[in-house]
Amino acid sequence: MPTVEEFTDPFLTSYVPPPQAGPGACDVCHGAPFAGDARCWSCRETTSSVSHPLELVVPISLYQLGGQLHTVLAGYKRSSDAAVRRQHRYQVGATLHRFVRDHGDHVRAAAAGDWNTVTIVPSKDPRSHQHALEKVVRLGRTLAGQYRPLLEPWEPDTIERARASDRGYRTSDDVDGLRVLLIDDTYTSGATFQSAASALSLAGADVVAGIVIGRVIHPEFSAEAEALWEQQVWLPFDFDVCCLEP
Repeated sequence: MPTVEEFTDPFLTSYVPPPQAGPGACDVCHGAPFAGDARCWSCRETTSSVSHPLELVVPISLYQLGGQLHTVLAGYKRSSDAAVRRQHRYQVGATLHRFVRDHGDHVRAAAAGDWNTVTIVPSKDPRSHQHALEKVVRLGRTLAGQYRPLLEPWEPDTIERARASDRGYRTSDDVDGLRVLLIDDTYTSGATFQSAASALSLAGADVVAGIVIGRVIHPEFSAEAEALWEQQVWLPFDFDVCCLEP
């Protein structure tokens, strides 16, 4: 079986490093702060619309719609070709597991503690089959051993494009006392992510951190977003570095 390096190193040019934590990066998702705020517009909207927002969201890479990483993150779930889905699934899985292996301690330090449970942000639509992201998480021994499906859609229509909801999801199992690492493949506005995090917290879990494989950047949205993208897209991506490091 190829290593995570062999699955990811050939595609280094498809990843874009998120900015380091601090001035110039959203204090939630490392996107572009909006109009002098410490937070991007979408995180400001979504974190303010739930009872228990998660403010430690760690993106592995930035990406634009239509780019190579977008193709992979869409294709591992939606490609009509099973071989393509499998190929993309291995790249997505290697990206996630390599990052957690190498930078889990940075996440734990920022969270001031460890997690004992891993779960994913599920789709807003009920599913009768295993979620593609669950398959990705189960590819690696460590995360697979901690994984539990904890969430299901409840009132998904209450989640809007840039507005999260305490009623979007509900827990499907007892979560009281769990320390949870929440994982998603894509973070656009954060509406589904923050809805999932708040649902877990309302049910008694401690959501210590979130990891997302790709944080979508729309350079046309604002001058700040355009400047952030132009700054980061020219930087070489290095799996040895994460955005939580000073």
